[in-house]
Amino acid sequence: LLAWKDVLTIKSHCSTDCHFFQKSEELLEEVVLSRTLNHLRGHVGHVQNATSSFIEILDTRVCQGPYDAALIKAWEDWDEKCGSENDHPKDFPIYQRYVISVLEHGGEDLERFVLLNFDEARSLLVQTTAALAVAEAAYEFEHRDLHWGNILLSRKESETLQFVLEGRQFLVPTYGLHVSIIDFTLSRINTGEDILFLDLSSAPELFEGPKGDKQADTYRKMKEVTGDCWEGSYPKTNVLWLQYVVDILLLKKSFKRTTKDERELRSLKKHLNSCKSSKEALQDPFFSDLLVDIHVTEDLAS
Repeated sequence: LLAWKDVLTIKSHCSTDCHFFQKSEELLEEVVLSRTLNHLRGHVGHVQNATSSFIEILDTRVCQGPYDAALIKAWEDWDEKCGSENDHPKDFPIYQRYVISVLEHGGEDLERFVLLNFDEARSLLVQTTAALAVAEAAYEFEHRDLHWGNILLSRKESETLQFVLEGRQFLVPTYGLHVSIIDFTLSRINTGEDILFLDLSSAPELFEGPKGDKQADTYRKMKEVTGDCWEGSYPKTNVLWLQYVVDILLLKKSFKRTTKDERELRSLKKHLNSCKSSKEALQDPFFSDLLVDIHVTEDLAS
């Protein structure tokens, strides 16, 4: 089993610049949120909502001390290859504490992954939409930061992927592509015991990105939808990120497609304007031939 480590830095009192640290309370909430989404990976035949499209957490540990040389080299290799937006770990104090999560290997992010054709693009959209719809139904989940760096893609041999949404079991074609959604730092969830969220009203810089930038515009649209009250349930935010993904496919990704395919993507983006949730979005005609009810398939087979 291939896995990768996500190292999160716990905020502490220090004399150095601490803008890259996170509060321990925020990190704990993110770990709890991630593990709650893991519950959606349960046996699909015995649950009301199920999806395997959120990254699986294999283990989580808290540690303290200087960054290991192997981890520093891994960070520097990544920075040289892809360019990291984070501070160099050598700048952390030697007594720094960290949360280390071991995750399944979800593949390469959408920004760097090479899509081959329109079928793969459609599968990416239906898997992402279905996963969000399932999490909405189960936990009032909103990702709130689903940019192209937080959608991982990998190629696998399985031809279909199973979802359960409010008891309805259905398959979607993968065309060999599998989606894994990651990074729940800004996400909101209702675990049944607590509502976990990050109060983005305390991070005004998030909404100050350049106008016309699709990611920055989506943050601002979220603020309009929520009224800057981030504890509440606003599944429309998931729809905003689905529209963002459609824009990315149209504007940033090159793959084999026709003018008809592009019209379908633009039509989907337009239809999403009237959707209040991912569940509503999943009912769009764009997805109609990509959702196969299992019990209907079994009835036809018999």
